[in-house]
Amino acid sequence: MNLSRLFVEGVDFLSQLKENRNVILELTKRDFSSKYIKNIFGLAWSIFDPLAFIIILYLVFGFRYGHRNTLGVPYITYLITGYISYELFSTTLMAVVNSIKEYSFLLRKVNFRIAILPIVKILSNLMLHAVIVIIAMALLLVNKIEPSLYWIQLVYYIFCFFVLIIGLAWLTSSISLFFPDVKNIISIINRILFFLTPIFWNIKELPENIANLLQFNPLYYIVNGYRDSLLFKTGFWEYPVLTLYFWGLTFIILSTGILVFKRLRPHFADVT
Repeated sequence: MNLSRLFVEGVDFLSQLKENRNVILELTKRDFSSKYIKNIFGLAWSIFDPLAFIIILYLVFGFRYGHRNTLGVPYITYLITGYISYELFSTTLMAVVNSIKEYSFLLRKVNFRIAILPIVKILSNLMLHAVIVIIAMALLLVNKIEPSLYWIQLVYYIFCFFVLIIGLAWLTSSISLFFPDVKNIISIINRILFFLTPIFWNIKELPENIANLLQFNPLYYIVNGYRDSLLFKTGFWEYPVLTLYFWGLTFIILSTGILVFKRLRPHFADVT
């Protein structure tokens, strides 16, 4: 798929989002609330859950490595900023795999655009991620990390995440209808990526050849970008080669996702 065709698909997709925005928002709110609605504290868990996990990280690693610095910042801040970006990708990828199957009752609606279904899961996870980012920023302030204009750069890296994950969503959600084991495969891939992404460790401590190899992981760009924005006051434009590589790979994934989705779309109703 060439750039002009992808541009046309992008414009069409944006028009679909605009046309179905009310449906998307309603489904997103339902999806987000359904995670907690059966609990006594309801939506309050959307705050308690990430807060509890970050506090556990803080207590475990803060006390053990509280005086250890990584690249000039407290280790706990290095850990938290890396983990929240990876967790956004990991949980969202697992959620979008079954997004079409979960809303299969909509497949036979003539005027409904099935391509927007993964967006519901993505937006739902982004809502929770916003809460986590706010908590993480508060902990950065506690650790004397001063806020800066670079914090706004998170919007760019969230956009990077969005474009990458929507391509993977169209690819995996359409294939999983015909091959249910895809979700188990994605789970294994997530575990591998966890160890290949610099969350707990510093890539600069590795031999140069291994460090260069690990940068081919697209998650490295996003995780490193979160840290550059929140901790190191570094702009994405300072990594031109890495930026071009990330967007090149993302273009391939997005194009593949679109092609596979459009090829399998006519058969969705037959397997749900």
